[in-house]
Amino acid sequence: MKYLKLASSLLVVVLLNGCLEVEDNSSEVKALLEQAENSVSIKGVVVDALDFKPIGNALITVKVGSTDIISNFEVTNGDFELTGLPHSSDIDIIISSPDNKFLSRAFFKQTYNGSKNSIDDVGNFAVSESVDVEISVIDNETGSALSTLEFIAYSHSGTNSSAYKYQHVSSFNVETGIYTITLPKFINTSISANLDFDKDGEVDYVPELTNFLRGRNLYIGSANTKEFSTIHMNEVLMASELEIRLSLVDETAEPLLGATFYLEDSVVDSTYDESTSQYVITTQIKDTVSLQLPAFTSNEVKYQSSSFTVTKLADGNLSILKNGSSNNCCFVIPSATVIDLALAPQVILESETPLEVVLAATEVNSVDSSFSVFYSQAITVELENISLTNDQGFTVLMGNADADDQVSAGTTLITGGLSFPVTYALSLNDTRLTVTPVSPLTTPDLYRYDIQSVTNKATLERADIYNDQLTFEISPNTDEVFSTADIKLDNGNYTTNGSVITSRNSAGDSSSSYNWNDSVYLYFPLNINALQKLTLRKTSVINDGISSVSSNDYNVVTNGSINATAVGIVNLAANESVNNQVYRRSIIVSSAQPETQKVYRLYAGEYLSDNTGAESNSISFEYSLETKAGEVATGNITIPVQ
Repeated sequence: MKYLKLASSLLVVVLLNGCLEVEDNSSEVKALLEQAENSVSIKGVVVDALDFKPIGNALITVKVGSTDIISNFEVTNGDFELTGLPHSSDIDIIISSPDNKFLSRAFFKQTYNGSKNSIDDVGNFAVSESVDVEISVIDNETGSALSTLEFIAYSHSGTNSSAYKYQHVSSFNVETGIYTITLPKFINTSISANLDFDKDGEVDYVPELTNFLRGRNLYIGSANTKEFSTIHMNEVLMASELEIRLSLVDETAEPLLGATFYLEDSVVDSTYDESTSQYVITTQIKDTVSLQLPAFTSNEVKYQSSSFTVTKLADGNLSILKNGSSNNCCFVIPSATVIDLALAPQVILESETPLEVVLAATEVNSVDSSFSVFYSQAITVELENISLTNDQGFTVLMGNADADDQVSAGTTLITGGLSFPVTYALSLNDTRLTVTPVSPLTTPDLYRYDIQSVTNKATLERADIYNDQLTFEISPNTDEVFSTADIKLDNGNYTTNGSVITSRNSAGDSSSSYNWNDSVYLYFPLNINALQKLTLRKTSVINDGISSVSSNDYNVVTNGSINATAVGIVNLAANESVNNQVYRRSIIVSSAQPETQKVYRLYAGEYLSDNTGAESNSISFEYSLETKAGEVATGNITIPVQ
């Protein structure tokens, strides 16, 4: 046992020898005394993850930051007690096997601010024998092993910024073409390998079976149970040069000169080949390239906008789609680096030719969530005729908000749907409309752009054009960091810590709510979308200071799907009248949670009052989680009722 020996020895000398000369080292002795006075103790048991029986012998090392404060503490028959630990500190507990019977595992814990005579029970520390998992990754094009991967796994318990120090990393055998990674055999552990080799934000290979793809990673769930896996990969095609030779002609097949082509709002370089009467455009194509020709005038004849799109097909051929021109058509041609096609823009007869959508974006811009529409003729538009809404959201109007809103004081009206302010810009001779949210869309939900009407710039006729709307989804941010500290328990009794949350209603009347027992719910923030799995097991309940054993399992997240209800939060007084006209989402008005358009809620199966200084009310859980990046954590949490 090799920890705090110096502190213990000096402390004994200080306490037993009042004559010790401390003039020169009084500060050191004082620090040792304070360390002993403020230290805490913990106890636990090291068990086999297979059957949860105590391990015969093990070694424990404890780190605070980068310093070992306990080294190779010997554990016999599983039980251990660790003393002299700093209180209120994050500690790393590393459990290893002196005879290699199990794989080393790190446990991240936090000591509490207890007295030196107390001891905290930190529960079981499960470890497992090791298993070597082998993976063969085959490049389908070459039939050979893909050798540029690095598989990583995490099997630690708890959360800590030093988790990367304890990760499992694969090795690659050049002769066999097989990756090997050593994992704990009886602890659920996933592995992943980054497929974005050039760090451009996009994968360079994709697995043939999509269940092996997780974001930008090659992923194998519960890899500790799969001693050998073979995965076939396809290389993602890189952008390649494409030369387009375009014959732009009028209705009599005569060449039209002076055209300018665009890729979104950028001019595409082109030259005109006099010998063939063709525009020569050199561009790049990865999956799809779409070029626009805005409405223009040639030889005093007005032509409407047109576009053409070239798409690589799975079989290697090219699909050509023409919009806004005579003989709109789609056809397929063999793959080539040089292609020929013809485009005949339609003549605009100002009193007869209707305004149309030539090309509308099928998804929003991934950077700013903007939406673009390419019209057949130049347009103007008024901001009031452009909308961006979220039908899943809601709008709150309180009776004291506006004297003219026809909502009486003491009443709150909650209606479905939420509108967002937008800005817009016209480009390409006023034929391309781009609409952008004023503020980023942060809540993962369904949204809808709708251009209610635009005005033909030439005729000044206003029209609601077909196909200039888009329903789209803002995907959850899976890169956020989830912490079990983010989980809250709330009984929705209009109080928190025994005090009223909202003291007066919108009429100014005092709320008479008090801390009564009510149904308790678990609340999870949006960053739960970063998890692939989250399981909670209820272990005990404290009801007004009385502890009891209670057991129940909650599969909160399974395979990335959240098994909890999305709700909105509005903080209202208990004596506020609520006119709730929302049908797409439940609105909670009595909780202590911050107001928000969306959080997740799950019934905890208990009926409790608030946790206060006078009466303890809380629920304890064991948890097991896995992030979508493949990081695994387990541990215990106690959550007070708000």
